[in-house]
Amino acid sequence: MIIIADAHISKARGNHHEFFNMLAAIEGTGHDLVFLGDIFELWIALPGYEQDIHTKFIAWCTQQKNSRSIGFLEGNHEYYLASQRARAFTWCSDEAWRQDDAATLFVHGDQINRRDRNHLIFKKLINHGISKLFLRSLPFGPKMAESIKKGLKKTNQKFRVQMPIDEIKFFADEQFAAGADTIFVGHFHQQYCYRSPEFKELYVLPDWLSTQKATLYQKNPRTISTRRWRELL
Repeated sequence: MIIIADAHISKARGNHHEFFNMLAAIEGTGHDLVFLGDIFELWIALPGYEQDIHTKFIAWCTQQKNSRSIGFLEGNHEYYLASQRARAFTWCSDEAWRQDDAATLFVHGDQINRRDRNHLIFKKLINHGISKLFLRSLPFGPKMAESIKKGLKKTNQKFRVQMPIDEIKFFADEQFAAGADTIFVGHFHQQYCYRSPEFKELYVLPDWLSTQKATLYQKNPRTISTRRWRELL
């Protein structure tokens, strides 16, 4: 299984070419795939808001899910994929995390820090059905999307300076007690590993945006390797 987090793909950055080169390389492997959120700089999955890079990605996932499992966990830069675009994936979730049958937990991570109240409130508001209806009906909605994109960069700034290690450990211990054995987390744009006394593990994965790193997770035998995607595939 290949896990990719926080690619923040946008045509303005010009990193979409390398991203789709990576997807083409994945086609030649037998690996399943999990996108851990914030794969695009902004993706509002409503008519009029999507760009050609979104539709190209959807087409790739729709075709490739016939050959491999493809999961997508919405981050805090993606909205309404689970309700509008789920058919393109094996599974797609807008929940805070998703656990598989092997006790592996996939987490975007933006809801781990309980002290980041402003973001948690914003998350609930933007995902409310009324917000979705409002955005769908706006004739100038796509222009508003640019404002949303700029606003995302200004939210929870004081929580971006340092990784909330205590909050991450608290979250990990709660989930380990609930039955998770391995946890993969994105969002924080840093790499970190926490091991419990019972040898259960949480991995915060680096962002693809600045590192072009992905994680290869193999369950039998259990190995976890995080490297630049060209070295990994």
